[in-house]
Amino acid sequence: MNPGLKELRELEHRMTRIRLFAVLFGMLTVALQPAYPDEETLVAAWATIGSLALATAIIWGASGHVTTIRAHKQIAAAGFAFDAIVIMALVWIYAFESNYVIWALLFVIPLEGALRYRSTGAAASAGLIAGFFLLQTLRRSALIDEPFDSATYVFVVALALLIAGVVGSMAEQWHAQSVAYEQQSLKLAELDRLKDRFLAITSHEIRGPLTAIIGGVDTVKKKLDRLTTEQRDRLLEMVSLQGRQLARLVDDLLVTSQLQSGQLSLHPAPADLEVTISQALEAAASKRRQHNLEVFVEPINCDIDAGRVEQIVRNLVENAYKYTPEYTRVSLTAKASNEGITITVADDGPGIPPDERGRLFEAFARITEQSGGQEGVGLGLYVVHQLVNSMRGHIDLTSSARGTTFTVSIPCETRPVRAERRLGLIEGEKSAEA
Repeated sequence: MNPGLKELRELEHRMTRIRLFAVLFGMLTVALQPAYPDEETLVAAWATIGSLALATAIIWGASGHVTTIRAHKQIAAAGFAFDAIVIMALVWIYAFESNYVIWALLFVIPLEGALRYRSTGAAASAGLIAGFFLLQTLRRSALIDEPFDSATYVFVVALALLIAGVVGSMAEQWHAQSVAYEQQSLKLAELDRLKDRFLAITSHEIRGPLTAIIGGVDTVKKKLDRLTTEQRDRLLEMVSLQGRQLARLVDDLLVTSQLQSGQLSLHPAPADLEVTISQALEAAASKRRQHNLEVFVEPINCDIDAGRVEQIVRNLVENAYKYTPEYTRVSLTAKASNEGITITVADDGPGIPPDERGRLFEAFARITEQSGGQEGVGLGLYVVHQLVNSMRGHIDLTSSARGTTFTVSIPCETRPVRAERRLGLIEGEKSAEA
């Protein structure tokens, strides 16, 4: 059952039990009233209590059968209106009493209004009481042949306003706490879901490299005397490659943990931008297939956390390799800007679907239908986004069917190294052979 529908149904059932109590109390009150001014007044009192009993049965039955929130809200509004009418009817009928205190029933209206509609319902109820009690006071003055009792009128209306203000404020506070608890519950449920997804994905991602490393080491250990130098070097290179892949995964996981706990620290220092970009491209090389890589880096020194900038570039380039078909272009540009440095990674891939862009920088988000079988934890762009924010920079995304471009701007001090700039084209191995 929809949680909102369940909550409305439970509220209406509680109100029905209160109405049942009101029916019994009303029957007792009517029966014990020592005298009525006339037979019509007695009949009106019993008719009012009978109407309350009938409406209680109807509302109880209807609330158990409706299946939409809208229908329940309509039942709730009808029930509230009927309760207010019954209360005002009883106060109107018993205006003849010498010890006139039945007006106290009017305060039930703002209580129910606050319960159903918070401060809005309480305020509207207080306004209804003010209007009704004006007519009621005029009627009682005519019945007992006395002047308009302004003192009682002011007292009742002021007390109604006070009660409405108090219960309205309490209802708003309870509602705010309820919303906060609900959001906290949803957040905890989402964290639990992410934890399960994290364990499933990371165990899969770690198992592959570990299996390759263990297999390679065992092969070298058991067959060392039968392996050629070329075979041994190839196995050791594979072990090294898988080890570096594990190290990058652990680095991303560590940064994610530090970001979520607010413990990430940056250490800006003078760094050569070309060296930083070169190391990032080397780290991402294992994800490259047959892409044509274009690199343009302005030779500058800048005050950055080189390790974190390298991590940003590596993840962006790996992402471009993953979602871009082979033999297409992936370009990287890094240069000085007005406030620091600007790094742009562009590709000629199919672009990012519009409905995927909203969650692109979320943890563990992956565009699975375009990954081409490439595995991944789904932390790359999340780490990029969070690191850029930590550096007080910003990242822009443009994407269409002709490709995707990520532009990262990081504020920092820059200094030129030398005048010339370099433009590089690194072709895929197979395309170069062709």
